[in-house]
Amino acid sequence: MFPQILWLLNKCINRSLATSCILGLSLTTTQVAQAEYHPPPDQRPVSGYTWTTGTRGGGGCGVSQGPSLTVLAPLQHIGQTASLHPTFAWFVPSNSSSLPLEFTLFELDSNGQPKLAQKLKRISSPGIMKLSLSEDKPGLTVGQRYLWQIVISCDPNHPSTDLVTRAEIQVVEMPRALKKPLSVTREPLKRVDLYAESGLWYDALSEALGSTSDGRLGEYASTLLEDLAKLEEPKQSANLRQIALQRRTDARRSQ
Repeated sequence: MFPQILWLLNKCINRSLATSCILGLSLTTTQVAQAEYHPPPDQRPVSGYTWTTGTRGGGGCGVSQGPSLTVLAPLQHIGQTASLHPTFAWFVPSNSSSLPLEFTLFELDSNGQPKLAQKLKRISSPGIMKLSLSEDKPGLTVGQRYLWQIVISCDPNHPSTDLVTRAEIQVVEMPRALKKPLSVTREPLKRVDLYAESGLWYDALSEALGSTSDGRLGEYASTLLEDLAKLEEPKQSANLRQIALQRRTDARRSQ
């Protein structure tokens, strides 16, 4: 994509080609436009277990400004996935890195009560962290809702200072209309678009993060976060926007 743009810019040195260059650049840059995320319709309300970032008490690892521990997922509606081994992602502020981190997955019964399904321990690292459920273990159940939780232990002697955040996820059947388009394209941006338009948040974000390095967000994922921020309550919305903005700022500095 970028070599095409540079080639067209070089051609623009010749003023006689100015009009064709403008048109060519317009067509080229249009190709990078990304479809907007559309949440699934007729959603059941989220449970009372879902919340934005908080602490068990006070403290919060000394995070004083900027986005704190943030799930990269919907909180005002239940994010969906068609994967039985989905990928979960969250943001860790720099001053909360290299601390004990616990990922916990709960299955929610028909009354919304949580039952422990999985618990995994990690060490936090700054920026974007992601975790995919192991393909070696039984996958999640279609039609089932789950609650996932991230806890960063700031001080083992004072659990009240732990950073905690949660979100819900629902596993659904892969939409029939989506199967063929996905089978014929391996282009990441197109696949992100297909998932986003179908309301499969977790699959869209997983695809968007697939080509990024550890701790990095990537252009596709930052656009998704900006889409989601429009649908969230003020605190989560502000966190998502700041995370996306930081990615764009870092990208400009590296140019």
